[in-house]
Amino acid sequence: MNKVEKNFYKDILNAYKKTKIKDCKNVYVTSNLKSIGRLKILKSKKLDIIFESLIKVMGNKYSIFFPGASMNLCNTDEVFDQKKTLSNKMGPFAEYLRTSKKVFRSLHPFWSICCVGKNKNILKNVSRHAYGAGSPWSKMLELDTVQLNIGINPENAVTLIHHIETVVGVPYRYNKEFLHPVKLGSKISMEKFYLSVRFKKYKIEKRKKLNKHFFDEMRKKKKLNYYKSSNGLEIWSFKMRDFYKIALSFFIKDIYNYLEKPMNINLDV
Repeated sequence: MNKVEKNFYKDILNAYKKTKIKDCKNVYVTSNLKSIGRLKILKSKKLDIIFESLIKVMGNKYSIFFPGASMNLCNTDEVFDQKKTLSNKMGPFAEYLRTSKKVFRSLHPFWSICCVGKNKNILKNVSRHAYGAGSPWSKMLELDTVQLNIGINPENAVTLIHHIETVVGVPYRYNKEFLHPVKLGSKISMEKFYLSVRFKKYKIEKRKKLNKHFFDEMRKKKKLNYYKSSNGLEIWSFKMRDFYKIALSFFIKDIYNYLEKPMNINLDV
């Protein structure tokens, strides 16, 4: 590595330590690297450094989970291939990790989760639902996984909230069945998958500040770690279990707390 690369490595390694990633064995990473776009390091080298420094700080027997979502396939007849289908709008770091030879990706054509490391095989036995019991999200919660947000505020990137909505059974969503072609071995098969989606016929407006109220409470209880590195890259981390417990308490008090205003939905049974 040249001097600029070495400084970046040291900087991001320190950022991981400051956000308490050191020795964490299970991490879910989501990212947006625009803030370091002008850093005079090749894009491929930046991704190498972000990954290598993360492994360094996590130590042996690490598991790095990350999104492999391809929502662009929803309501199409495009075949989902666990190994070849590109992730969609998940950022360059997620796509970088997805192409690793040691990665495993869960079988869901729209919302797959990937993993490299020790616990990747738990994704081989998950439900056909994107969220809820038996989903990758429930598996990560069981492992006491830490979510690591690199360059993107968790208020704008915490898909775990949809798992919680599914578990709670919010009245403005329902479980929709999709029949979608997937590649299984050497064959293409039409398979059933499930996703929690909002009712279209009702005017459902998500909260304008989305997850701010959850993370205000996380900060109040000192459950959210934050650090801004010298190169301008912001990093947040938090235990997924902590977010789950806090968000769940909001839904118990007000099942419509994630919406801009309470809804009066009367559905025909």
